[in-house]
This record gives sequence, structure tokens and C-alpha cells, in this order.
Amino acid sequence: MPPLLSPHRLPAPCPARPGGRPRRLLPQLRWRILGALWSLGLSIASSLAAVESVGPFFEPDFPFVQTSVEVLAPSPAKRQPGNVVVRGVLLPLSEGWTVLFDQELLRVAAIWRTPEGASPVTLRTMAQVSYAEPHRKAGTELPRPAASPVVASRVAPGVALSGKELATDPRAPRVLEEAGKGPLPAQTWRFEGVELAGRVAVLRYRCGEAEVREWHESRGDTVLRHWEVSGNAEPLFFALGEAGGKEWAVSGGQSARCGSLFVEARGATLETEGASLVARLEASAGKRLWTVGYREAGVPDLGSEALALPVPPPEKEPRWSHTVRTRVEMDKVRARGLAMDGIALPLENPWKRRVRPADVAFLSADRAAVVTFDGDVWLVEGLAGATLGEVTWRRFASGLQEPLTIANVGGILQVSTRNGLVRLADQRGSGEADWYENFADVALQSQSSRAFALDMAVAPDGTSYVSQGGLVPRAGMASPATGGITRISPDGRHAEVIATGAREPYLCLNPRTGGLSGTDQQGQFIPSSACYWIREGDHFGFGEEQPAKLTPPLVWIPHFQDNSCASQVWLEGRGMGVLEGKLMHLSYGRGVPFLICPDLQARVPQGALIPLGLETNLPLLHARMHPAGDSVFTCGFQIYDSRTGTNWGMGRIRLSGEALEAPVEALSFQDGVLLRFATPLDPASVRPEGVLAAVWNYRRSKAYGSGLYKRSGESGVDPIAVGQVVLSADGRTVFVHLPGLEPVMQLEVRHDFRFQSGGPAKGAVYFTIHEPRRLDLREAGFGGVDLSRSVPVVRVPERQLPTIEQGRALSVSMGCVACHSVDGTQEGKTGPTWKGLFGKDRMFTDGSMESANEYYIRASVLEPEKKIVAGYQPGMASYKGLLNEDQIESLILYIRSLK
Repeated sequence: MPPLLSPHRLPAPCPARPGGRPRRLLPQLRWRILGALWSLGLSIASSLAAVESVGPFFEPDFPFVQTSVEVLAPSPAKRQPGNVVVRGVLLPLSEGWTVLFDQELLRVAAIWRTPEGASPVTLRTMAQVSYAEPHRKAGTELPRPAASPVVASRVAPGVALSGKELATDPRAPRVLEEAGKGPLPAQTWRFEGVELAGRVAVLRYRCGEAEVREWHESRGDTVLRHWEVSGNAEPLFFALGEAGGKEWAVSGGQSARCGSLFVEARGATLETEGASLVARLEASAGKRLWTVGYREAGVPDLGSEALALPVPPPEKEPRWSHTVRTRVEMDKVRARGLAMDGIALPLENPWKRRVRPADVAFLSADRAAVVTFDGDVWLVEGLAGATLGEVTWRRFASGLQEPLTIANVGGILQVSTRNGLVRLADQRGSGEADWYENFADVALQSQSSRAFALDMAVAPDGTSYVSQGGLVPRAGMASPATGGITRISPDGRHAEVIATGAREPYLCLNPRTGGLSGTDQQGQFIPSSACYWIREGDHFGFGEEQPAKLTPPLVWIPHFQDNSCASQVWLEGRGMGVLEGKLMHLSYGRGVPFLICPDLQARVPQGALIPLGLETNLPLLHARMHPAGDSVFTCGFQIYDSRTGTNWGMGRIRLSGEALEAPVEALSFQDGVLLRFATPLDPASVRPEGVLAAVWNYRRSKAYGSGLYKRSGESGVDPIAVGQVVLSADGRTVFVHLPGLEPVMQLEVRHDFRFQSGGPAKGAVYFTIHEPRRLDLREAGFGGVDLSRSVPVVRVPERQLPTIEQGRALSVSMGCVACHSVDGTQEGKTGPTWKGLFGKDRMFTDGSMESANEYYIRASVLEPEKKIVAGYQPGMASYKGLLNEDQIESLILYIRSLK
């Protein structure tokens, strides 16, 4: 394997403004205005405004793009399967010709001529449709060729050791709709990857013992397929395609015709296999080069020059020679002992590429790789040091299909995509990837556009764990890996689904123990977001109201704390101080980090969630530890609803030097809970009056999320009694006596203490208790505590009378503004705007109408799926039991005020 990167550094940036384009392209006045915006730190918070325009999703000068394509839709009525390429390599040629290669079947699935000015395929995947319109979602359809194919191949191998093997698909049969069957059996076939030779993409694959290189070119009306084949002890057969189901007429073994389509071969013999045209390559001891040409209404132009395998140009000139510098805003956000530095993205760049960062992988303390949802990998320098000034960005790779995660595996960048795990290498030392290795495509990938390649975690031995979204639009489109977690062997050759039944699963691997944790997002059948301690054989119950097997979560996460979980990261490094060894949890929905405290000593793993109180305003997806062990770098972007005001961004989270106000550890027991703080508390503030506690449960159903329910089954929460509240001798741990704790899905413990320094130690901790375990108070440092002397008291929060201001605050804290605008706009919102809503007639999907009065708003809050406004989809969780009557009244007052 060639090294990932040559040891040289990035070249010096060209003289440019922060966007990277030459200064002469802009007037000096605009240059100064942009400089002022940078100084104000608006480069991240105003990310949409900072991008003047973006170029096309399919760059005309890049030789390949991975994408799914539906060449022919299935016909369920006739029980006919379609022609769907789940893991495709799109190869745009000159004169508008486009070749679609299926990496799983090693076939050219179709060839067509794209009309001038059009994209080679219709833009339908989520990355494609949201590229120009960042909040536009994808539907259930896949991209289709921009024009009718000149030639297409059947859903079967494109190369084989006999002609008959080209006629049928040898992979395991699946349902009619689902095309995600995975690659051909590895004992005979394997796709190796894509190698770049200048502007030519060379496909490398294997059939039997033969190593094959295939590349393509166009000459006017002719499309050429070229091959280099190593020595093969037996004949090889290559599928050349079908043309409208008509019969091929072969002449002399070198020419063929089907209707108006002509095919010529040089170096191989043409023959037919049913309705397909086949090229037969005889056995040979050495390498051979051969060609097939396609042309409509004429003999293909094969050229007279000798065929040669494309090789990279001898010079090491990079494809993307420019670099872009962006600034870092130190202390962009600072709260409760934590700080976040904002790292501006190269939103304005010479290629007009959208930059939506999904994940980061460090190559050294100063250097990292950032992968974007748009298929690019950027190298970033300038990330070391307590204070960051400017960072330098340079493109390293492109053409990947909806990548969301990246990792440094022994010096090699590994990216998880819908096409599988792709490893990137710079073979010629240009500073850019020229070898896109198909390291592993053994994990099944559903054709569903919602089956995202969500997350990846890599163990020290090279074992990879990948997760795939499970929210598919209809039955019959899921593969065994959909909504599951798949383990891939260190050599990339074997895959095994180890856990199933998740909705949108993210992963995290403990670098010390190898333990695997994960999250899932609230939705249908998932009553609230959750964190799991994942073990082999787990099932999480998505799609089932009463699953026969169900893995209980480590901790349930209340909707008002995190309605949309993302990934997690273990905080490894002495620079994290008291947070070292802790598990940080990220919220995409709110853009805030939490701590998860696993209790693995319990018979059934359980835990606690601690809000850290840092509002990053970034839609957080992934976070990775800096090699120095003193900070966490985060990446994220939003398409679906998030309460954050930023569409995409990158930041660095670190300790601010002030006292952490939240606890750093929390555990539950039969007699109460322990809360441990980083700094000593004021003993006078640690009193029972400073603690409120309540419990509630959730209901699993096909409805979106769940309300809160008392132990009796009624909606609401049960306040519980608080007994003694005792501080340990070192002043850092508090024991809260909660007599008679029983198993419960959610326990909330609110605390209001003070530190010895006088600062506040106020917040809440959320526990899930599957089986309360005993606590030895003496071993825990509370030997003098006599629980029999407790006088438990039930306390409830003071009532707040309904007000417009309280309604406005609730709309933010409860996440309403993530889906409903208050200014009439609809961009990025999945629910109707609240502006002018009150008193307006609403038309529902069942054809009925109703005025949006206070009764309608109350019903929408408590039973949101009972009536769906026409033009919208179900997707709102019930707030039954979560909001009291006064709070609902406040929301009604606020909505009524939005004229």
C-alpha cells in the first residue's frame, strides 16, 4: 500500500482574500467589507450569506463521481426487477458521453449522451438536491440518466469465466424492490478501486486470476472501452450490453450491429449470449491491451494509434493547486467552564465547491483531513497550539458518495461512503489522492436514499464498525444492514451484522477498553433519543411496537434535552483535566455537548446524562480528540431540522480555565444518586431545598416519539421525595437520598448549589434505572450518614403564570423553532410557520378544515399526528406530559402574538 501523503507540506497560499480568489477580481471596497466581516466572526454564523454561489455538483473536469443510479425502474405489477446501480462510478467523458460502471457487478450498466448544459444524471440524492438548496431533502427516487441509454447491460456480472455466468446474478436473491445485494462472490470477483491518471479514471478489478484495468474515452460519436488484462489461464468473457431488447447481428467476430447501434472490437472476439453482446478474450500468458467501440448510425472510430494504458503525467503538478486561508475566532462561545473556538470554512474557494463538513481525522497535531457531505476531502493545517490564528485548506480528494465519516488508519485515510470504505492514497507525491482503493464493500448498502452510511469507528487492530440509517420510505427496501451495525474485518474482506433495529445509529469506540457505544434518534417506534452500550446480538426495536427482543438503552435522553442525537467521543488526554476518560455526547438537534456516565457494574448497563450547558450554535455531527489530548474538534452541517442558527461549521471545544459548573460524574443506586463535581462545593449550599426530583416513562408506538407518562399511566411526571443531601469530606461529591428508587425510564434530578468560590453549580442530571443496585455509603465516603433519620419531602417547581415571554422562551428550549419559523419563512423548516397562524383556516390531509384557534394549537401540541396539515409530513413528537397547562397557554399566547 502506498503512503497516504508524501512528507511535504502544503504549498504557500496564493495571494488572495479569505475566499481564495485573486485580489484583482474584487474591488478594494468589497475586500475591506469582507475583512470586517471576518473580524466580526461572521464567517461561520452567516455561512449561507458568505457563499455567493456554488458550482455544479458534478465538476466537469473531475474524471469520476460515485453515485447510485436507477437505469430502469422496477415493475412490481409485472414482477420485473429494475436496473438499479447502488454503488455506481459515474465517468463523464468528452462530447457529453457518460459511462456508468457498477462496482458491485463489475459491469458497465449504461452509456448515454448527456444533453449540453445538463448534469449526467438527475439530481435526486440528498447530497445532490441539497447542494444548491441546503435545506432541500431527498425523496425516495434515485438519480436517472440524463438521456436514454444507447446501450445498457442486464443485472448480472460484467465479466466472468464463462458466457453463461454473464446471464444471471449469482448473489443471494432479495425482494423485488431492493437492489442492495452487495458485491459478487469474492472467490471469483473483486473491485479494487479507481486510479487517476491525469484526467482519466482507470477502473481496477479482478476476475479469477486475471487483473483487469478498464478505462474509457470518446471520439466524436464513438465511445471506447479499453482494457489491460494480465495473463489469464482460461478465457474471459465481458458483457458489452443490450440495445432495446433487440437481437445482435455479429459479423466476422469483430463487428456487431443491433438496430442503429454498431460495435467494433480489436483484440477480442464478439459473440452473443441471449440478447446480450459478449466479448471473448482468449487465454494468454502475458498482458494484453484491447478495445471495443460503440457508435450510433455508423462504424465506431477505433483510431489507428497503438493502445497504451494511461499513466499519470511525469510532473507532480496537483489538480487543485490553490489553497485557502480562513481565520479562527477564539472563544466564540464560552460558558460553564467550557469554550468553543470557531474555525471558518473555505466557503469561498476557486472551485465554488460547497463545504459541508461532516467529520475530521488528525494526521498530526497540526494537520487534519476534513470530509464533506459533498464528496470532498480537504487537508487542513494550523490546528496546533493553545491559540489558533489562521488555518490553511487544500483539496485532497473528491467524487465520494455522501461520505459522513473519516478516520486515520495507520497513516491511511479511510472514508465511509455509500460505495463502501474507501482508502485514499497519494501515489505520485502531488499532495492529492490518485488512488481510491475499494478497501471494503462487503457491508450491504440499501438502495434507499435514506439509508445513509452514518458512522464508522475503527479499532486499534483495524477492525471497522459501520452503521447505516434504518429509516427507509417503504417496506421491502431494507437490507439486513439497514438500521444496523456491521463489523468489518481488518483486511476488509468479511462483514457481519452484529446489531439491528436502529433508526439512525451513530457509533463510538472506547480506545481503552474497546467497548462500543452508540446513539439513536427519537422518531417512530423510538419514544425518545437514547444512548446504548452495544453488544453483539442487540436489537433496538425500530419498526416494531412490541418487539420480541429489545435491548434496553444505557440512558434515555429527554426530548427537550436532545431530540436528535449524533455521535460521541471519549475524552482521552490529560489536557482535558477532570474530563479525561469521560464520554462526550453530541446533539445535532440542539448543538450542545453532554456527558454520558455509563454504569457498567449494574446487571443491565444503565447510566446518566449530564448537560454541559455549552450552546455551540453548530449542528454537531462528529467530534474527534486532538492528538495533544487537550481539545475536541467538531464538524457538522444541517439539512434536517436543527435548533441551531448555523447551517454548517467547525469548532474546537476545550476547557476555558474556569470552574466546570456541571457535575462530571453521576450514578444511581437503590437509595439515591451520587453527583461528583470537579471543584469543591460550599457546604452551606448543599441542602435538600436545593434539589428537585421527578420520574416518568415513555411509550413505544408507531407515533413519532412519546409524551411523558406517570407510573399510573396518566400523562405527566411524578415528583418524588428528597431526603438527606450530604456533601463528602473533599467537598466534591453529593449524595442525594431518594428513598425507594424503582426501575424507571427517566429520573430527573435538578440541583442548585454553589461552589466555594461563590459561583453557581446549578443544573440537572437525567438517569435511566433498569435495576437499582446497592450502595455502600461508607465505601463511597459517607460513613456517618444514617438514612433512617431522613425526612423525605416532595417538592415541585414554582408555578409560572402564562406569558408571551415564557412562550417565546419555550419555543426555543423545546425545539419548536427548529421546525416552525416565526417570521414567515419556510427554508429549512418542516412545519408550518407560526407567523399569522392564529385564526387561519387549516386544510388537513384528510380533506377537513379547522381554524387555528387555541383548541387546535393545544391539540397539535399534545396529539400532533392526529391531524396533519396538507403539504406536510408527520414528524412531530407529542409534548403530552412534558408541558403543563400554564406552559401550553404561554405557547398559545406567543403564537397569537405573531401577527
